[in-house]
Amino acid sequence: MPANLPPEWYSKKEEFERASGKEKIKKIQELISLTPNHKGCENIRAQLRRKLSKLKEQEETKSKLSRKSISVPKEGCARISIIGLPNSGKSTFLKRITSADPKIADYPYTTTKPEVGMLEYEGVQIQVIEIPSTHTKEVLSIAKSSEIILFLIGETLDKDYQKDYLEKISKKEKLQNCIFADSSISKKDLFENVWSLLELIRVYTKEPGKKKIDKPVVLDRKSTVEEVCKKLHKDFLRYFKFAKIKGPSAKFDWERVGLDHELEDGDIVEVHMKK
Repeated sequence: MPANLPPEWYSKKEEFERASGKEKIKKIQELISLTPNHKGCENIRAQLRRKLSKLKEQEETKSKLSRKSISVPKEGCARISIIGLPNSGKSTFLKRITSADPKIADYPYTTTKPEVGMLEYEGVQIQVIEIPSTHTKEVLSIAKSSEIILFLIGETLDKDYQKDYLEKISKKEKLQNCIFADSSISKKDLFENVWSLLELIRVYTKEPGKKKIDKPVVLDRKSTVEEVCKKLHKDFLRYFKFAKIKGPSAKFDWERVGLDHELEDGDIVEVHMKK
């Protein structure tokens, strides 16, 4: 027997697919009430009831999470929190750009706790945290402790709708340093966008007569040669004689400078010590 679903059923189904949280439960209940109660719709009604049961279970999990304290130890030179709608591809994105292995499924609220990975690029490590789509105050408190909040725009939902929804979260929770990015953004472009917003610089060091070390020392902007020496070893500061600089802050290659020389992103520092 054919289903013979009424036109308003399809309209309500579209509303259900766009909804999230408790609103999604309300919409699927309305969808069930619009589904004709005859044999041709038995399978459809059964599928909808199973979805409703799963949504209620997920909402209960969300409620339990809201009563728990959640914290994630900071690692790396900075922290990015990823916020997005359910099924926006956050877990897949996290797995692609970091070494994390979060649970991935094609139904909403797969992630019920923060998932953590490390973004490594050109020797720099940045902590990346996937914030559950429950968007409780507890999980959003992690986002508020981040230097950058990445609002991820997925491919399956209307992009304008996603952006409007995320902007409302940002305004309501007074989130700062927020950027929007499509889930297809490359690791390189993501890093460059994030790095341009961080108040940090990368400084490379080398010993006299040797090649520069590829892994940079990460420092706050406007840091000096003195801060580099402190990062390396206390003896570099104790027996410091002078430094040679090659890069953006130098007037010419291998300019000779003192401890108070202010460094810029990409500088190479060669420290010379007293014998």
